Amino acid sequence: MMKPFSGKVSYYRDGVEVPELTIGYLPQYNDIDRKFPIAVEEVVLSGLSKQKKLFAPFDANHKQLVAETLDKLGMSEYAKSPIGALSGGQLQRVLLARAIVSRPEVVVLDEPNTYIDKRFQEQMYQMLDVINRDCAIIIVSHDVGTILQNVKAVACVNRTLHYHDTPQISNDELSEHFGCPIDLLGHGHMPHRVLKAHED
Repeated sequence: MMKPFSGKVSYYRDGVEVPELTIGYLPQYNDIDRKFPIAVEEVVLSGLSKQKKLFAPFDANHKQLVAETLDKLGMSEYAKSPIGALSGGQLQRVLLARAIVSRPEVVVLDEPNTYIDKRFQEQMYQMLDVINRDCAIIIVSHDVGTILQNVKAVACVNRTLHYHDTPQISNDELSEHFGCPIDLLGHGHMPHRVLKAHED
C-alpha cells in the first residue's frame, strides 16, 4: 500500500510483464465493527465493489459469486447471519471469502492465523490449498513452523531477503537467515518452530 523508497515492483502473467494484477487482501487485523448491522453476504459482496459502478446495486451474478464463495469456505448457512453472531474463526473465513470472491490472480494473507485456534488452522490451510488451484497465494507470517508445513516456497525477510523455492529448509539455513538458533518442537499434528532470543 506504500510506495517503495527505491527499487521496482514488477508484475508478470505467464512470464510476460503486465502493468498490474488483480489482488485480494486479508489484513492481519480487521476493523469491522461487530455491532454494525451487516450480514455475512453483504460483507463478502463488498469484495466485488470494483466490479460495478459506484452507486449501482449488486446484480444476480454478483450474488451468485458470493453464494459460491461462501459454499467453498463452508459458510453458506451463515449468509444471512449478522457478523456480530460469528466467532473469530468464522469471521476470518468471511473476510477470506471477501478477499477471493472477485476471483483475483493473487491473494495476500497477512498473519491469517490471528483469530483462529490450532484446530481450525489445519482446515484453513486445506481451504487455501483448494483456493491455490485458481490463484497464487502469498502468506505473511511469523509462525515459521506452520508455514513450512503448508507452502511451496519461502521468502525469509530479516533486513535482507532470502528466497527458497522449496519449504525444505534446514535448521542451519534458518539460523543463518534469522541470525539466531532455531529449535524444532513436535506439537501434536502441528509442528512449531520456536525462535530463541537474538544475541546483540
